[in-house]
Amino acid sequence: MRLQQRLTITAAGLITGVSLIVGSASVIGGYGREISGLKHQLSVAAEQITEASTQELSTALLIGQQQNLTVGLLDINGHFTIVHEGLVPLRVAPSLTVLKTASTDAVQRTGTSYNHYVLRAIPLANNEWIVLAITYQPQLEAMTQNAWALVLYTGLADLLAVALISVLIRRDLRQIRELIAQARRIASGRIGDFKSQAGDTEVNQLSSALDSMVQQLTASRDEMQRFLGDASHELRTPLTVIRGYLEMIGGLDLTGARGQEFLATAVPKLQSEVLRMQTLIEDLLLLAELGEPGQARHLAQLDLSAAVSDAVSSLRDLQPGRPVTTDLAERAVIQADSHLIGQLLGNVFGNIRRHTGAAVPVAVTLATDAVSGDATGWVTLTIDDAGPGLSPEAYERGVGFFERFDPSRSRENGGSGLGMSIMAGVVAKHGGEMRLEPSPLGGLRSVIRLPLAAAL
Repeated sequence: MRLQQRLTITAAGLITGVSLIVGSASVIGGYGREISGLKHQLSVAAEQITEASTQELSTALLIGQQQNLTVGLLDINGHFTIVHEGLVPLRVAPSLTVLKTASTDAVQRTGTSYNHYVLRAIPLANNEWIVLAITYQPQLEAMTQNAWALVLYTGLADLLAVALISVLIRRDLRQIRELIAQARRIASGRIGDFKSQAGDTEVNQLSSALDSMVQQLTASRDEMQRFLGDASHELRTPLTVIRGYLEMIGGLDLTGARGQEFLATAVPKLQSEVLRMQTLIEDLLLLAELGEPGQARHLAQLDLSAAVSDAVSSLRDLQPGRPVTTDLAERAVIQADSHLIGQLLGNVFGNIRRHTGAAVPVAVTLATDAVSGDATGWVTLTIDDAGPGLSPEAYERGVGFFERFDPSRSRENGGSGLGMSIMAGVVAKHGGEMRLEPSPLGGLRSVIRLPLAAAL
């Protein structure tokens, strides 16, 4: 069922329901007040007749003539006589049970045509009864007319609502149809064809949200294309080297001195290229694992302070001339996969070794902090260096999967971008966040926030 049909049915149903409920209450309430008025009229007449001692019948006759009531007398012998015939054609005397009931309060009697009436009985001496009756047929007919009028006006209101809905949502429906067509074009791969619709309506907000999604898809597609190009280049380079060496080996006499000398040079190079390919493939597999939904698989309590301290010690051992200052919290226990955290720290400090000089200062800070409303808090690892840093555009883009900050395609200079992608994936896998900022030291600041163990 289409949106317009659902809106039309809903609006018509609401209007019909509310109109019938309110209208029925009004019609039935008015009818009840009319009946109550007739009963009160007969009760007043009965009081007047009762007060006219010894002249009850004449008083009843006079009232019947004035108010057009049907007045009857049931004598002691059970004969019923119409004293004044109003609009109610009483032919048979009511039963004694009905008379006794009607002697205290007027009662409704139903029949056909004008036999719909209200009855009041006044007991006299010697077991005689005066009967008063007034029809409520006009009130009944008025209620029926009002009910039909209610149905008619409700139908007109439904038609008006349908017309208004058709007019008011026509533009929105046209825009929704356009969005559907654009979404289908996006699904077919034609992302660039999307056109956002300006405005502040819900449909325009949906269009804006789709526009944001398209921009993200476009950015992801571009990043994926760039990553595939980088990965293909990184794989093609060692394969080309390996193929070249193998072709040269195939054309040499390996039994001679020259062949042996060439093998002594070629084998280490081949092993280096194979290791390079193996490292890249392992990085790709790790990225695939990090891209799976959910948390890391092998979680256990890990003292991040100790892990960072070990990574800093390794940095000092590998580059003894680098000034490294630390300010580490005594203990910061997180729930983490120790292997992935090792990969994270290895990439962080590995990037510092590769992209900054061996004498460039580095400052490492590890602090725990409590967030308002969170009794467990977070641990923040901040790493500053005085290296060249990143471009303003790189800081603005932030860290993402397949991100590349160096346009160079050389793994030694710029890398394939997998190291930063792995860092972002590891942090996200542990429910944390990572950002890159300009460092007060003049280079890059890497900020990594992870929840403490009790927060997971």
